[in-house]
Amino acid sequence: MKFYDLNLRGQNYDNDLVLLKEANKFGWDYLNLNYSPDNFEMALEYKDDLVGELSSVDFNQTYRNKKTNFEHAEVSMGINILNANSNEIRKIINKYRNKSNYISCLGGDLKVNRSACENHRIDVLSRPYYKRRDSGMNHVLAKEAKRNNVAIELCFRDILNNHLRYRANVISSFKEILKFHRKFKFPLILTTDSKSIYDVRSTRDIVSFFKSIGFSNEEIYNGFYYYPKQIVDFNKERKSMIVKGVKRIDSDDFTDTYDNLESDLEEFNESEDFDDSFDDCLDVEFNDDLIDDVDLELTEDIDNEDIDDDLEEDEP
Repeated sequence: MKFYDLNLRGQNYDNDLVLLKEANKFGWDYLNLNYSPDNFEMALEYKDDLVGELSSVDFNQTYRNKKTNFEHAEVSMGINILNANSNEIRKIINKYRNKSNYISCLGGDLKVNRSACENHRIDVLSRPYYKRRDSGMNHVLAKEAKRNNVAIELCFRDILNNHLRYRANVISSFKEILKFHRKFKFPLILTTDSKSIYDVRSTRDIVSFFKSIGFSNEEIYNGFYYYPKQIVDFNKERKSMIVKGVKRIDSDDFTDTYDNLESDLEEFNESEDFDDSFDDCLDVEFNDDLIDDVDLELTEDIDNEDIDDDLEEDEP
């Protein structure tokens, strides 16, 4: 299983590089750095340098060395919309949807939560419980999130860096959102929301925590791999999509079944298995007794009077 973390706090080149190295050491296979709309284009300028520097790191003496099929983490960059109203969210999406493969919106305000869940161009509603006493979700928002395929994000950092009553409220919100997820089946993703190297934890620690609060193995698998991978793969094809479910493809993608017809026939005719099986089909022994039994049964079942009656009924 691969582990996707779609929410790392992007800041600047130096801090991002240290954060990526630390997360990669602790077992994360896909890392997404989130930036504000103002800093996103600046971050794209040094993305290639960031990826190149990360790919040159040797992890032989780290946690990664214990994992099989080791590969350096794949890196992407996205936008996290903060403290915006519905109109501002719409403007940001219109501007950056074709430039970014990942757009999330920080929740907390019920109006923002609803705007995000009703907008199919938003990938993730992050932390709908932010600065609230409840989860920020209800059955209406859950239905809208399912209908528009908007994922709900739960961040481990809200547990790690808070204590007492607020931590208890967050855990309660996690459990309530999990109940909505089980009933309405909207996408639910799990992230670390790491801001510095001190927020990074191993994949094993994160999995253990979510198990302790009631998540099943399948829900953890979906939250760290299946749903994040769906978001990433869908957005890679977004530019070629005309409407949801219909995308534009190149003519090279078409294959004519008649192009390879002659070669297929040659292989079929030259096949030794075909000749043997064909000879076997011809080598059939007939049992005269069996044929006599079949004729006898047929003569007993057929009555000429019944045939005449059927013919009379068929006449107009």
